[in-house]
Amino acid sequence: MRNIVFAMALLLCFAVQSIAADLTAVSGVYLNKTDDTQFLTLRPDATFFIKQRKKPPDKENPFVEFSGKYAINEEQVTLVLDDGRTGKGQLKANVFTDGQGQVWVKKSEDEKNVERPKPKPWYR
Repeated sequence: MRNIVFAMALLLCFAVQSIAADLTAVSGVYLNKTDDTQFLTLRPDATFFIKQRKKPPDKENPFVEFSGKYAINEEQVTLVLDDGRTGKGQLKANVFTDGQGQVWVKKSEDEKNVERPKPKPWYR
């Protein structure tokens, strides 16, 4: 009986490590493809932080921020906010697509301190 309990505990330890390795692979900062002032951070501890522009726009306080936990099932990502609300998206390679169809691209390690040019206004 002790051998079975030990074997199950050992199996559980290896399963937790493999899950952590998967989260390490997807962890990082994902920038909104159309507006890189908006970003999603997936951390290896299964927590996230997201900063998005408010809709409708607010000149005085243009951003809204959320945090919580996330889970990944194959390509499906479920974001669970601290208040219990959820959001879903898809993660393929280094591209996250949220539930509204917005595309977020993972920032590479080479881009850590790169200053990006501001996008030109679309109305010019």
